Amino acid sequence: MKSAILWGAVGVVAVVTTHANADEYESSFFKDSKSSVLLRNFYMNRDYRNPGASQSKRDEWAQGVIANFSSGFTNGTVGFGIDTTAMLGMKLDSSSDNINTGLLPASGNGVAGSDHAPADYTKAVGAVKLKYSNTVLKYGEMTVKNPVFMTSDSRLLPETAEGFYLVSKEVPGLTLEAGHFTSIRLRAQTNRASGPLTQADFAGGSYSVTPALTASVYASSIKDYWDKRYLGLTWIKPLDLKSAFTLDFNGYDQKSKGQALGGDLDLRAFSLKAGYRFGGHSAALAYQVIDGRGAYKYGADGSDTNYLVNYIQYMDATHAGEHSWQARYDYDFAAVGVPGLNFMTRYARGDNFKTSAGDGAKEWERNISLAYTIQAGPVKNLNFKIRQATYRSDINSQIDEVRVITEYPLSF
Repeated sequence: MKSAILWGAVGVVAVVTTHANADEYESSFFKDSKSSVLLRNFYMNRDYRNPGASQSKRDEWAQGVIANFSSGFTNGTVGFGIDTTAMLGMKLDSSSDNINTGLLPASGNGVAGSDHAPADYTKAVGAVKLKYSNTVLKYGEMTVKNPVFMTSDSRLLPETAEGFYLVSKEVPGLTLEAGHFTSIRLRAQTNRASGPLTQADFAGGSYSVTPALTASVYASSIKDYWDKRYLGLTWIKPLDLKSAFTLDFNGYDQKSKGQALGGDLDLRAFSLKAGYRFGGHSAALAYQVIDGRGAYKYGADGSDTNYLVNYIQYMDATHAGEHSWQARYDYDFAAVGVPGLNFMTRYARGDNFKTSAGDGAKEWERNISLAYTIQAGPVKNLNFKIRQATYRSDINSQIDEVRVITEYPLSF
């Protein structure tokens, strides 16, 4: 029913826009409105190499369409507007034995060999918004991105959350946020979730202390799961026109609360990355630590609520007591006359973490990525990404993974 209402809202906006007279077009509601469509083609193959794996391979190919409409605001002291998003996912290739990549829903309980992915699935979400000065309040279902509450967009269609979301930019260089959310719809989920999230509250913001230094502070409370506190610092020091030095710090404090559905937690997690860029070359070294009781947990507060540096393609290095490091190299081929072409490789390793089987476990992952964006012409901004991951661990799955992603963004 709610999906029908939201689709109806999109139609109403289209009709009203079509028939609005010249005076009405002077309203910022129409003048500042934006429409876009993202076509996303996604192939994912995850090959489980460890003996005895419950599923030997996950392999699916799908096409996604994400259509967005964001109005401006009506004239007046307090402006009114709407945001709507309609999403369609279509199966191109999937078999019962290879489901559960996260690109497509699965029937039943997602049991490989018996359940299957549907031919297509749809989602429609929307929000109303009010604006006063440089402060916007939204209510509805939307995407959110911050260090303590972040919906994921790492598969075919994005995750969304329902609730209130406030963003204020009254002071130059300062962005403040607050939110109250009561449900999350997962990436390949059409209906609203009955869990795990029932209530999430957060507040925080970021401030440009100097042109080189940005600081972020956030706090969140997830009912019956945990409380989180976050501190982030980013420092960029240009050395000349071609080179720069960067430092990134991300730190969390997490404690379980209520029914402690995420486990018994009382921990600190932090990561530090130092990087150097010269021309098209970029190199970085990073270190990450989980200290205290339990592993760093996320998911109830959004599938990607993890700003730690070793949260990469497959591993996240967040086990209890885990110390991990990463070496990364990037090259931007614009430096040799091929703008839009980028290469990345990295290696991350974690060790001495605690598991149910004991201490001293180890894991490592290697990533290779190549991306290209067309710079001009009739298909400008059409982009292609190939991402490969190899992951090995004493306790977890041993996987080789390939993702091939093509995206074509259109704006109207």
